[in-house]
Parts: sequence; C-alpha cells; structure tokens
Amino acid sequence: MNVNANLTIFNFRGVSKATARPTYFRTVIRGVNFYTDQKTRVTDSGGLVSADMYKVRIPEDADTEGKQYIDAVTYKKLSDEEAKNYWTVDNGDLFGRGIMEEFDKEASFLKQQYTGKVMSFSDNRRGCTPHWRIGGA
Repeated sequence: MNVNANLTIFNFRGVSKATARPTYFRTVIRGVNFYTDQKTRVTDSGGLVSADMYKVRIPEDADTEGKQYIDAVTYKKLSDEEAKNYWTVDNGDLFGRGIMEEFDKEASFLKQQYTGKVMSFSDNRRGCTPHWRIGGA
C-alpha cells in the first residue's frame, strides 16, 4: 500500500478528426491511496502468466489541481476547452502512478508510460470516508 501517493489520470476525450488518434486530457491527483497486487496463473502449456492489479482510492478532499469532478457522461458532452476544468473516471481511461508528464495527445507515446487502464470504478462519496475507487490492470 502506498498512502498519500500521486496519481495521473488520462481521461479519454475521443478520436481526433485531424489525426485519427485517441486523445486524452491529463489530471494529476495528489494524496491518493495506491494498492498493487500481483496475480499469477499457470497456463495450459505450463507457462506462468503474471499481471499487476491496481486499486486506487481517491479521497474526496484530494488535490486535483483545482479541477472539479463530474461524471463521465457529462464530461464527454463538454467541449475540449470546457473539459480542461474538470476530471472524471471511466472504464478505458489510463492512469499512471506518480506525476506523469503531459504528452502531445498521441496515444502511441502514452502507451509507453502509463501504469494501468481503468477496468472498474465507483463513486463512494456517501459513506464515512468519501472517495472514488478505481480498479485497473
């Protein structure tokens, strides 16, 4: 477990009409809880397959660069200019452990540096420890 870690989330914005490549907007979130669990299994051919599974908990009061959280459906409806003021989490978004540099919106570069892909998420802001939870691999 890594408490008070930093997370960089790359929200998928769609495919650029100009370049025909996926584009992402970056948000650095400071003060998250980051858990890594390594899963392994034996394949039918006798080999061993290993993968890291991630759980990230983002406290409601985490530092999100002044950006406000909105749900993914609303986020996708925003213009690119409006979306720069918000962050969200959705299946298929990419994330990196630590503070990752901005990139030129080219997915090929991003794939070389990200830690995981969001495979599940939940908005748990109603309990006694309000947070968002991300599950990924």
